[in-house]
Amino acid sequence: MGRGQRVNWERVIATVLNGLAPVVPLFVLLALFIIVVSGTIPGRGPGWRQRRDRWRGFKYGARDVVMSRAGHRCEGAAFLVWGRCPEPATDADHVFPWLRGGPTVPSNGQALCRGHNKHKGVMRPPWWYLLTLEHRRRSYFPPGVDVRVMARPGRS
Repeated sequence: MGRGQRVNWERVIATVLNGLAPVVPLFVLLALFIIVVSGTIPGRGPGWRQRRDRWRGFKYGARDVVMSRAGHRCEGAAFLVWGRCPEPATDADHVFPWLRGGPTVPSNGQALCRGHNKHKGVMRPPWWYLLTLEHRRRSYFPPGVDVRVMARPGRS
């Protein structure tokens, strides 16, 4: 383009949009996939306006309940989502993190080894994490104990 020639912006924009048109559906599908995989189960996590508990750590009776129903063994997955970690549980941790509004109640607690607790951090659990944890719990929780993870007041 020589000096003094003007850029035809309408043509440039039309060319760019025509080039992007074939990949837009792929981006939309990718965004939907990410939303579905990383989302949590509705009604299970903390509410939008739920206030944070004053107690951050599981103490006294709540810690004993979380650890004993897991048999004092880590509830983390051995490989990705399969199996159960063979390590002894050292920490009673929130499934829905305390920093993200998860209450300190036994129904929101899980017994973890130091490695799984450190790896989890403040991750908000996606739906598949909850379902696999609940599936594993059916094999070792005492009969009659609810295996569901509930992080809403009054549902523990």
